[in-house]
Amino acid sequence: MGLRGSLLGGLKALLRPGRRNAEIAEEVRSFVAASAEEKMRRGMSAAEAWRAARAEMGSAEAVRQKVWLAGWASAAEAVVQDVRFGARQLWKSPGFTVVAVATLALGIGANTAVFSTLNALLLRMLPVRNPQNLYTVVLENGGTQPPDTSGTGYGNTSFSMPVFEALRKDKRVFSELMAHIPLSTGKVPVLYDGRPMAEPGAEVSGNFFSGLGVPMALGQGLSAADEREHSAKVVLSYGFWTEGFARDPQIVGRTLYIKGTAFTIVGVTAPAFHGANPGFPMQFWIPLQDRPELGAWGKPGKKGNLYARPNWWAVPMVARLAPGMTPQRATAALQAEFWRSATATLGHVTWKEWPAHVGFREIRGIADYARDYRTPVEIMMALVGLVLLIACTNVGLLILARNAARQREFAIRMATGARPGRIFRQLLTESVLLVAAGAGLGWALALTATRVLAEWARIGAGLAPDRTVLLFTLGVSVLVAVAFSLAPFRSTMRLSMEEALKSASQNASLSHVQVRGGNAAIAFQIAMCFTLLVASGLTVRTLLNYEHQNLGMAAKKLLVFDVDPQGLTTNTQALAFYNRLLERLKAIPGVQTAAVVQGRPGSGWAHTAAIRLDGRELRSRSGAKVEVFRNAVGAGYFRTIGVPVVQGRGITAADGAKSPPVAVVNEDFAREFLPHGALGHRIDDGIEIVGVVKDSKYRSVAEGKTPTMYSSLEQVGMTGQMTVEVRAAGDPMALLPTVRRVVREVDADLPLENPTTQAEQFERSYRTPLLFARLALGFGLLAVVLVATGLYGTLVYRVQRRRGEIGIRMALGALRGRVLWMVVRESLTMAGVGFAAGLPLALAVAHLLRSQLYRLSALDPASFGIAGAVTLLVAMGAALLPARRAARIEPMQALRSE
Repeated sequence: MGLRGSLLGGLKALLRPGRRNAEIAEEVRSFVAASAEEKMRRGMSAAEAWRAARAEMGSAEAVRQKVWLAGWASAAEAVVQDVRFGARQLWKSPGFTVVAVATLALGIGANTAVFSTLNALLLRMLPVRNPQNLYTVVLENGGTQPPDTSGTGYGNTSFSMPVFEALRKDKRVFSELMAHIPLSTGKVPVLYDGRPMAEPGAEVSGNFFSGLGVPMALGQGLSAADEREHSAKVVLSYGFWTEGFARDPQIVGRTLYIKGTAFTIVGVTAPAFHGANPGFPMQFWIPLQDRPELGAWGKPGKKGNLYARPNWWAVPMVARLAPGMTPQRATAALQAEFWRSATATLGHVTWKEWPAHVGFREIRGIADYARDYRTPVEIMMALVGLVLLIACTNVGLLILARNAARQREFAIRMATGARPGRIFRQLLTESVLLVAAGAGLGWALALTATRVLAEWARIGAGLAPDRTVLLFTLGVSVLVAVAFSLAPFRSTMRLSMEEALKSASQNASLSHVQVRGGNAAIAFQIAMCFTLLVASGLTVRTLLNYEHQNLGMAAKKLLVFDVDPQGLTTNTQALAFYNRLLERLKAIPGVQTAAVVQGRPGSGWAHTAAIRLDGRELRSRSGAKVEVFRNAVGAGYFRTIGVPVVQGRGITAADGAKSPPVAVVNEDFAREFLPHGALGHRIDDGIEIVGVVKDSKYRSVAEGKTPTMYSSLEQVGMTGQMTVEVRAAGDPMALLPTVRRVVREVDADLPLENPTTQAEQFERSYRTPLLFARLALGFGLLAVVLVATGLYGTLVYRVQRRRGEIGIRMALGALRGRVLWMVVRESLTMAGVGFAAGLPLALAVAHLLRSQLYRLSALDPASFGIAGAVTLLVAMGAALLPARRAARIEPMQALRSE
């Protein structure tokens, strides 16, 4: 090796990353001097030797850089060696590695999936420009639209068109104020290239895309001129472009028919944008319209015309506040103009009658789902955290057991000069490898789990993990890796090298500290398991209460779907269409009967209105008008859905447009308002009550008393979207292909919207408890598996370590049954301690779950009893095999192995 190589080798050995510049410079000068002296001994003059040494070494800065890089290269080489050695160590113990990685994957994957759901529902912002400055405009104090106005069911987020027009002019408060109004409560019929489809869409103000700052994948958005002219232009979502048009790059300029009206496609949004309310993702957007066939919220004709109905509160708004404007200042600045525009068409409305003011809610997550899911998801996050704790404890016990068997290895390494930092680095490397493998597999599990969660919860917006979720997973993984390194390192540093080197046996007895620590860890796992099982029991029993709730109708064999035929401008045309459709449906083999209804049962929607009974208004004790549920049904509806008529008759084909108006009420209505007999009484403008039917659920399974009146659909009007109920003799979904064909034969351009069974429709009304119960049950079962494997592994390890002790006991006369009971008793003792520690935590979790329970006490004895029994069975079952193995130990073989 030459002089330069020797010098660099010395510098590499002496200098390391992080040394002070002054130290490096001093050492560089020393080596340059040494190099010059060596050259002078070879016959060079002093001046030539110094010049040559300096030239050979280069500048001090260059040397410093070379040394710095060499130091980091050395450190990287050491890390690579640690990784290789750690991988070999894990490869030598495949059983341990597989169990540890799988356990971590389950714990980290479950946490990632639930956090991904929490992130999407509660935290994620819109994928637009400066989303932190966007707000949903809301009604505060009043809570809903003013008295004597009509609404949409979303009273706190819907405004009238005059209010929108008045507020948007205030440029002091708003940079932009945008309107976005659904064209239907569900989907609307669209037609492209002869293919009928049904998709959700909205009409929006001209500044919707520019005000939000929506990136476009193709074409352009809409403009203020498009709104003023109510132009026939449409912007597609990226998802609709993908699914409906196969990402046709020439789609801009093509024609899309929406409810029978031709629109020109002018743009496609970026992939992540689903609208201003991700809870109800839209597939297309058109400018605000005044055409009767394009009524807002699915209402036909003038009923759906936002411009012709100033007292219809149906306009959701999104605001981008002006720079420096806060929600509080905006509320104060707008209140006077808001009150003036809101009450201008209402006559005299006092503050006492309607104490409302405008407010602003940050757009974060999915507002409507956040309302339903916030508490359940936050509780789920806590419960899945318990699963991760169990998984980490389980793997921690495995690592401690494995490292206990490596005591001799650690002792030899420390005796030969290994420093504590070197041991910790190796343990950290092995932990990182385990956690990295577990986190990678857990991420893959989370991707699948989030898709399942979105399907179970029926959430339209995607729950796929994003950067925030990835950072959460990495953060959890880092904490777990460090914890797994510190636990065995602490026990290793307490190691007595002399004792470890003296003994070559792997069966050395455990210390009392190790035994107590292991017992505490197992008891902790059992406490967490018991808590999760209590949560599972409460949520599953709640779900059973929902499933066994009496709906008041025979919903199991009902096929239900919506249709919205186009071009039917009169009630006569609509009646002829539905008569023809029902005749064709009833002729299908396997169909018993069919009927039409305006409001789909179980959809969560209901039309409510105040009524007059026998000429007088119904008012509560406080003086407020009493509102009842209203629906319009066709002939044979009650027979079709299986609701018995208890007095009078139902709605028949004789109740036509030219017949006297009639109504049927339910028993709740009769008990509440007409306890001495309902038949013959009159509602509103002479509508005669001709029948009373059994109570049945209208909006959801969990609703209470619902005084309801049913009008004749032919008498109130049949234009617009309607729901068709078809009773089948067998499986209703088996009829769906034939039903589609029949509907297509009646109207080739008419798609079926939201086809499902009536039972499935009602099941959707308790989707939150359903998702909650499935997750809690999954977490409980996962906890059982993890605790069982952890307890089993710990007991097997202890039996192996105590072979000598057990052999001596049996040599001195201990019976095999006594040895078996000794191991089982140890497991039951840990279970008892776990019960004692877990009961307060289980009571606390049950208290948190109170708002999620239906017809069930949070202290339900059955749930606590079943959870305790399952946990006890897990403790006993995990102990039986190690106990039998201990009882079969041969004393002589055990003593000889010592």
